[in-house]
Amino acid sequence: MNFPEAVSFLFGLRRYPPRSGIETTRDLLAFLDDPQEKVEFVQVAGSNGKGSTACMTERVLHEAGLDVGLYTSPHVESVRERVQVNGRSVPRKSIVAFVEEVREYVVEQAAEGEPPTFFEALTALAFFEFGRREVDVAVLEVGIGGRYDATSVISPTASAVTSVTLEHTDFLGDTVEEIAADKAQVAPSKAPLVTAATGDARAAIAAEVQEIGEVLVVGNEGDPAADVSVSYEGREGIEGRVSLAGEEWDIETRLGSLGAHQARNAGVAATLARQVGTKLDIQVGEDTLIRGLRQAHWPGRFEVMGRDPLVVLDGAHNPGACAALSETIAEFDYEDLSLVFGAMEDKDYREMSTVLPTPDRVFTARPATDRAEDPTVLATVFERAGAGRVESKGSVAAALETALAESDPEDCVLVAGSLYTVAEARPRWTRHPTPKRVTDRADAEEILSRAGVAEVERERAAESLCHHTVEVRADGREARALREAMDRLGGVCAIAGIDAADRERRDVVLAGTQDQFLELLGAIASDSFPPLGDDRARDLRAVIDGADTVSPGAVSSNNSDTEAKADDRGEPTESGDSSGSSPTYPWQDRTAVMGILNTTPDSFHDGGPARTSSTSAARVPAPEPIPCRSKRRSSASAR
Repeated sequence: MNFPEAVSFLFGLRRYPPRSGIETTRDLLAFLDDPQEKVEFVQVAGSNGKGSTACMTERVLHEAGLDVGLYTSPHVESVRERVQVNGRSVPRKSIVAFVEEVREYVVEQAAEGEPPTFFEALTALAFFEFGRREVDVAVLEVGIGGRYDATSVISPTASAVTSVTLEHTDFLGDTVEEIAADKAQVAPSKAPLVTAATGDARAAIAAEVQEIGEVLVVGNEGDPAADVSVSYEGREGIEGRVSLAGEEWDIETRLGSLGAHQARNAGVAATLARQVGTKLDIQVGEDTLIRGLRQAHWPGRFEVMGRDPLVVLDGAHNPGACAALSETIAEFDYEDLSLVFGAMEDKDYREMSTVLPTPDRVFTARPATDRAEDPTVLATVFERAGAGRVESKGSVAAALETALAESDPEDCVLVAGSLYTVAEARPRWTRHPTPKRVTDRADAEEILSRAGVAEVERERAAESLCHHTVEVRADGREARALREAMDRLGGVCAIAGIDAADRERRDVVLAGTQDQFLELLGAIASDSFPPLGDDRARDLRAVIDGADTVSPGAVSSNNSDTEAKADDRGEPTESGDSSGSSPTYPWQDRTAVMGILNTTPDSFHDGGPARTSSTSAARVPAPEPIPCRSKRRSSASAR
């Protein structure tokens, strides 16, 4: 089994359980010999802010010297992002090993009518990896609620409820109080439950946990009930200045995320980290808190991708998150606002449209998921909410390109409504092509194998990797569109087989002549290629133009995501760092030999007498030879 086959198996699992409860997850973990029993856990529930809080908690604990696991959902570009150890995504080989271990069991359970869901299986994968890596503590972002969430099979060392709003009412209850009571089930038995919830939600949480413990409140400065006081001092560039104060600790720092809500999340994270430190007898002091909180970065949550115009990606997906987004973006000065918006059909996008800042232009879109709402419905909602010009563009890529094209440097482009929408917009900035030479069939087979192309297709495609070969990242819709186009043009398109996961980005290997690629670029620019935007054409144009300087051979474009930049151990490869910003060098393909050409005058003098001639210059005595040191460099330094 290879990585694409393993991921395809996971995405093929059902999304919603046929019953409530955590027994299915407990049984799956028992089959794996209960790897979760070797680990201490922090559990973070909440309507909004739980992902950011989990990330901050993980960074602080890592700064304290611990080996830390992190489990979050959903992912932005790769399922590997959901499970991390010490900041690195789970290696491909670990996912393969997990699926090979559980596949037969899962099939048997399905035959009995009790199959694990996708989320239950991913939760088991997280515990499988955390146990195998022997982490000291793992931070878990709760999926839905708290009472019956798959993560609740563990007994947490520390836990929190970040905030509570009306959400998932079909599962959790019809009122804020009912939802808060459900989320409060994550309360630990030997430590206070930390919460930044307010009003009726806070009261409901306190009432729910009073029999087993107490609640530790994180609140804004001046809140008389706050045990930990937080103050948001505004932004400094694209960082937020915050002050946090608890019993016997007090810090001022900057966060990688903006907004008053992130100050509250930081207060929760700091409190959780200190509770873990007490349990594990590890010092989590003020300096550790400052370093960890400042290092935390959570993609897709008020992520600034550009300045001229200001471009912000935010996965706000409910009214509460959109209200916080509105407050944060109000800290920036801009002229017109263009909104790229795509939402899920089960979300309250009508209320979201009223709490977001009124846009001058709205471009609605449908992310590649069955749950996405029709863009024309969203367009009607924004028209009724009083937005300026409203257009339905279909794909996120098309909506984003239109918004950017129609914005001046003084304007703002905001992408929001769902993390699914953000996930399709973000690759515009995270793909960085890197030319490579391909000189023989072995090179071609290595590219195809690395991309996860099936063996049968790999054998066929390797014969055709001539002229230009380009490796790109694409979701399911984009990959199918590229294959149809290249087949029509007589080129080659080999795709990693993740058929069940349209949103999962996978490697796509394209091969063809210069003319075929030029025709492909033309096709992408036309209206007949709705899933792809102009950014993909720019990617291909860059590598094809770069191929003119890399001859003979082929060209491959790497990407900045951790999958393309990491080996099977999850470590960075020599082809670049995890940021994806590395330049292109020929030694990124393989070992290179570098020499130094010394062109100083003494380099051409052997120390013997000068040759004579009839000119006056011949009578000039030869200079004394100057000893030269070796300028030899190791291959490691040459890299």
